[in-house]
Amino acid sequence: MVRQVPLLAAVAFAVLSVLAVVVVPLRPGVDRPGSEIVDHLGAHAGAIRLQALLTALALLALAVVIGYARGRLGGPAGHIFTLGAAVLITQVGIAAWFSAGLALHAETLDPATARILADISSMRGPILTVAAIMLAGPVVWAARQGRFPRWLAVIAAVFVVEQFVELLTIIGPAGSFIAPGGPMNVFLGGALFGVFFLALGVAVALPEAGSPTAAPDQFTAT
Repeated sequence: MVRQVPLLAAVAFAVLSVLAVVVVPLRPGVDRPGSEIVDHLGAHAGAIRLQALLTALALLALAVVIGYARGRLGGPAGHIFTLGAAVLITQVGIAAWFSAGLALHAETLDPATARILADISSMRGPILTVAAIMLAGPVVWAARQGRFPRWLAVIAAVFVVEQFVELLTIIGPAGSFIAPGGPMNVFLGGALFGVFFLALGVAVALPEAGSPTAAPDQFTAT
């Protein structure tokens, strides 16, 4: 039963994340005027706050997956993984503050203020790539050491490469595929993000290679 915990948490994270994405239509991009941001917030204020709740629950599930995965990592890789997890959860939480906070009094929101705060929130995706690399990179290394299945190494490596490319969204032109908070962050990066953590939960639920009786919550000290 203990072995199923990270798997269940990974499934919960995936489901909650998808619900958080679909419950609110995509916010106007960084190339749109502040008035459209205000209109969007006013039309979907309740759903945006629900999205923040779903995001918070998804982060709790993600923390369980990360905690179990950390038990497979040791040394510098484990420390990097821990830092990446802290950065990721902090960044996603702060972005949710901005989104849900803007929706509290959308009817009195100044368009220029809405545009500024939405722009700050839009940079969450581009900068989140750093945390994703700090999480997936150590998993690739650990999989090569036999602490995770090799198929997870492939998924993690693809995710790392995509996230390195996605760093370009920091300087991406407004209105383009690589714009901050644009399609590359939301659709491509977001999809791979979900696939990686779902796969991580599945992998952690499996015994380590060479240790078929090892429980996933046993920490390997190095």
